[in-house]
Amino acid sequence: MAHAEPLPAPDQVAARLQREPVMVQVRHPHDGLGERAPVLAYRGFPADEVLDALLGPAWREPGGEVEFAAADGYRSAIPAAHFARYRAWLVHARADGAAFVTDNVFQNRREVPLGPWYLVWDNLAAPELITLGDHYWPYQVVAVTVATPGVHKAE
Repeated sequence: MAHAEPLPAPDQVAARLQREPVMVQVRHPHDGLGERAPVLAYRGFPADEVLDALLGPAWREPGGEVEFAAADGYRSAIPAAHFARYRAWLVHARADGAAFVTDNVFQNRREVPLGPWYLVWDNLAAPELITLGDHYWPYQVVAVTVATPGVHKAE
């Protein structure tokens, strides 16, 4: 397992990528099921570009995973192949200026902070992702790590 790379502030990511954040619309899975989940707009950057800048090409290795570390210590591992197949975004704010929080109806929690970073998937362009719900949508992300192919973590 490689060293975790902290995710910089949005202005630092913009400078590193030499681009401004863009608006991204997704069907938000924490707020409802399937087609009943609302479409929300966020501001952020293409996840593959951020991961390339922070981790280099190693994260794209076949069989590899990217591990997202949340502020509370929770870790979410996502196969590199999922990023190759679908478009993901690391977002940092709501596009409408509303609070960067969610009401997680499945955990009966209200106003859960999503930042500093939240990984979202373009489930409008790939509606098959809607059936996965909030699987692979880590929030409160503070760092990323490459999980080396063939290396298994202790259980």
